[in-house]
Amino acid sequence: MPSITRKAQSSRAQRRDDIRAKLLTAVEQMLAEGESFTELSVERLVAQAGVARSTFYVYFEDKGELLRAWLEDITDSLDDSATDWWGLDATADRDDLRKALSSIVLTYRPHTNLMAAAFDAAAYDPAVREAAMGLIAHNTAGLRKHIKVGQREGFVDPNLPAAEVAEWLTWMAERGLHQLVRGAPDATVEALIDAYTAIVWNTLYAPCKGAV
Repeated sequence: MPSITRKAQSSRAQRRDDIRAKLLTAVEQMLAEGESFTELSVERLVAQAGVARSTFYVYFEDKGELLRAWLEDITDSLDDSATDWWGLDATADRDDLRKALSSIVLTYRPHTNLMAAAFDAAAYDPAVREAAMGLIAHNTAGLRKHIKVGQREGFVDPNLPAAEVAEWLTWMAERGLHQLVRGAPDATVEALIDAYTAIVWNTLYAPCKGAV
């Protein structure tokens, strides 16, 4: 028989998730309308979300904690998408790579405003900065491992410095998603995915395929 304590904890966690979802939806709507996350007050945020101010502070210390919780969620979502890329092997072709990168971009795309807000907040909130840099470090580590595996198995250019290339590609993608994908129409996003695919393909895989 489940304990009353466990049920209460589960109910509280679900309640927190529901409140967080409402707040994040409100944040994304306000950012899309041109609001600045830095200048956004908790009072305006809870009013937009239809959540009591007192309820906000039951679950979150401040806006930064809300962003940190979201960064944990998006890390998991991006991990699922990135698995398709990091799982590519010697049999993969350019189309396979494009599908994998497209999945990452399209997972990220609905949240580009919120991610930009997180990186802006990282400039003054040490805890948000730690979470944001943790996301970058996590993605870099996954790509670095993929590069090293590919070099051992002969489908990634063996002359590349794995760590540095992984860092460059990760940061290029992060900036590109913020500056190019954010707000772009569908046709432009598809063209950007084509360009992203070309960059990654020619950098990592083409030298081992006998042609660029």
